[in-house]
Amino acid sequence: MKSVHITPASLGITRREGLLLTLLGSAMALAGCGGGSSDSASSPTGVGSVGGGGTGSLSVGPISGIGSIILNGVRFDDSLARVLELDDDGGPRDRKELKLGMMVRIKGKVKARKDDKTDEAEEIIFGSDLLGPIDGGSINAAAQTFKVFGQTVQITATTVFENDLTFAALSANDIVEVYGFVDPVSSLMTATRIERKLLANVKVFKLQGKISNLNTATFQIGTLVIGFSPNVILPAGLSLSSGLLVRVRLATTPATGTRAALRIRQVEVETEDRDQAEVKGTVTEFTSSAKFSVNGLQIDASGISTLPAGLKSGARVEVEGRLVKGVLVARKVELEDEQDQLKFELHGTVSGRAATSADVTFTLTSSGGVPVKVTVVLANVQFDSGLTAAGLRDGVRLEVKGVAFSDGTIKATRIKLD
Repeated sequence: MKSVHITPASLGITRREGLLLTLLGSAMALAGCGGGSSDSASSPTGVGSVGGGGTGSLSVGPISGIGSIILNGVRFDDSLARVLELDDDGGPRDRKELKLGMMVRIKGKVKARKDDKTDEAEEIIFGSDLLGPIDGGSINAAAQTFKVFGQTVQITATTVFENDLTFAALSANDIVEVYGFVDPVSSLMTATRIERKLLANVKVFKLQGKISNLNTATFQIGTLVIGFSPNVILPAGLSLSSGLLVRVRLATTPATGTRAALRIRQVEVETEDRDQAEVKGTVTEFTSSAKFSVNGLQIDASGISTLPAGLKSGARVEVEGRLVKGVLVARKVELEDEQDQLKFELHGTVSGRAATSADVTFTLTSSGGVPVKVTVVLANVQFDSGLTAAGLRDGVRLEVKGVAFSDGTIKATRIKLD
């Protein structure tokens, strides 16, 4: 394998960047996914079954609830969590920056996981995987796709758009930030959240993928040619090589041609032991149904007696188990269908209520300051705990369950007082 070692002029890698697990997966509901599991499966490496909480938990995937962060079916109390952004070298960020569909990695506190799938978040790291202009002529309404730097972005029933943005409103050269899962084999990205940005507010573009066609001055990710120099920021000791999965910060100019890399770092996986771990993603390396990788994280599923049919490279999966020395010892593996609608759960306070005879709309704002637009079609919603449509008024705290729609709103299916 061809390898090029670059000695950086400045080593700006942060500790959290080195530790961040970028297993970015599809935003799918836990219910309704196919697959087999064995909760009592023991690890062939002698680790034992999941539980105990001695080293806390790890959960990676798209945010599916606010008012506490809900991720992979677990509700995390985020009130005391340290919030960080993957590509930011600054200090802690505000909780209100956490939005539905964002890809996050949550470390749970030691012995905080409860049987009712609640937990306490110690650290939350969020980050997008693609930021740049939409390629001219690449928007395909029929396929619900577009391209950024030649990388195809797939819109599905689970994709959340920022408020007031829709797929139909996107145009060539719009600057978009995309959260989701990158399949480094096919260079296809399945979007879980899309936001539109002003170029004046964007300092760098971002891209994730596997290096190809490497020489002493350039390499490619997909079809994009990326140039690098001895001044590019690299982690200490990193050697660029073909096939290496990397995250790259890119200069925003020039508009076409070779893009200059500003920082390159390898996509690394979590190495700390965790008694409980849930990850969603795509199978990127496949040896057998009992041994495969999800975006670089090795999965040991040999302790599961019945595994779902269809496990292969590129398959979308959710894996639960225990993380031991960089290996996720699985107790459950499920396949996922991207076209199923993701069920969201929101907790917050009502404001901006507007009503007609058929529906009610309002903004629900979480305790962390995250606003979400909610539409209630009165004929299709179930009210619990004695609540009625008349009770949907400003200042009331609600629990809302529903599904996301392409206009960025949540359409409620079930509401009760919180």
